[in-house]
Amino acid sequence: MDKYKVIKQLEIDISREDFESIDKNHPHITEKLIVDAINGVKVVANDLNETARTKEKGVGRIWDSVSGSAKTRQNLINENLIEGLSAVTIWLGDHDRHIGRIDKRIKVIAEKLYNTQDEIFKFYEEHKELKMDVEKLKECLSAFKKESDDRFNVLEHRLTKVEAHQHIDREIEKINTLRMATEIEIFTILDNLASGEAGYYYAKEQNEKNKVELLGYIKNKIKGKINRNQHNQFIDYRQLNQEINKLPPSEQKAISFIGSQYSSFANNNPLYEISDMIKIIATSKPEELESNINIHPNIRTFMTLESYIDEATKELLNL
Repeated sequence: MDKYKVIKQLEIDISREDFESIDKNHPHITEKLIVDAINGVKVVANDLNETARTKEKGVGRIWDSVSGSAKTRQNLINENLIEGLSAVTIWLGDHDRHIGRIDKRIKVIAEKLYNTQDEIFKFYEEHKELKMDVEKLKECLSAFKKESDDRFNVLEHRLTKVEAHQHIDREIEKINTLRMATEIEIFTILDNLASGEAGYYYAKEQNEKNKVELLGYIKNKIKGKINRNQHNQFIDYRQLNQEINKLPPSEQKAISFIGSQYSSFANNNPLYEISDMIKIIATSKPEELESNINIHPNIRTFMTLESYIDEATKELLNL
């Protein structure tokens, strides 16, 4: 199934042109947008009560906030939910697409959504135009959960160390070719690794020594692609902010979205620094950048590029 059709069925506000542009550098953007959209529905299912319905608050779908198109809670659980979940279910069954760690996040959210489905059914039953679709929605949620489970089981049995290393080598070869600031190229490539085969292999590896070796392999491969004179240079946050603002708007949104999504995965854990840093640099106005950085004690004032590579690798692979 066409990836863009899946995204549109979930009512994610992005043009085909922007989506295809982002997909070139961020091959897991489809999965990330699906995680974001389905998580938004799950949050609503957890929180559907009289107060929420009367207040009509916007829901925390990260892409909506980045793109400026936030939707109300009711608009996330409407007659299009069935079509959206059905499209994702069909797409999950496409075994030719990339597989990776992000599939596990879809599986976890599918389980949570399935476990809170009663609240969505109540919402449907209270609205005349949706009431007739309750049985169809039950079937849809059950199929979505089953397909996400099946997809994850395929991943569990198929992934090998060789595939993980091939994925690492393939992605790191892109350094110096993406036409972005070095720090953003590194973040983008590490996100692709963390979301894909390498990230899942790392997450399921039980031997701590093997995990340390894999992280070391990634760090050394990245450093080997960068001029040694750059290793001890300090990152200029203001310059990085300016470089992000020079990118095409669709790429700016993608960086903001990915940084914000990692930050949400970290759950405000002070141990995580890079995801917060990228989110702030990508979303701050130039005149607000310094104050926004300063209010986050987990972000150090001075950081060399080498330290950035070490910390970003450890952080993104472990989130």
